[in-house]
Amino acid sequence: MRGGSCILVLEAVNRMTLIYADGSRTEAFLLARTENRIRVAIPGSDDPLEFTDMHGTWVSEDCEPVCVEFAWQGKTREEVLTEADCICSHELAARLIHLLWSGNDEDRLRAEPEAVISKVASFLPMSVQN
Repeated sequence: MRGGSCILVLEAVNRMTLIYADGSRTEAFLLARTENRIRVAIPGSDDPLEFTDMHGTWVSEDCEPVCVEFAWQGKTREEVLTEADCICSHELAARLIHLLWSGNDEDRLRAEPEAVISKVASFLPMSVQN
């Protein structure tokens, strides 16, 4: 200990992200936890912060709501969808287009699969090769 400060080594299992109401994010480390309180350390800050769980919402000492994402929860970032996540097969696309145009429900569509394919196929461009 030098000049009134010390270095605290924190394990990754105690890592968390604090997300404030304005959208700002801060990395923090869990120091202590009870049933409805947590005490965390912020890298670069001299004093720990304390949050209280009030009916499922973590609240700071200044009465500001904070979303706490613990590292062990596995979700610290929003999932980003790609174009590939939104592509479906031609068969599914044909079924969905048919449902959209005809207003039929799924049960009736399953009962008449040949009719669905022939109706939808008449709207799709086709080429025939011998």
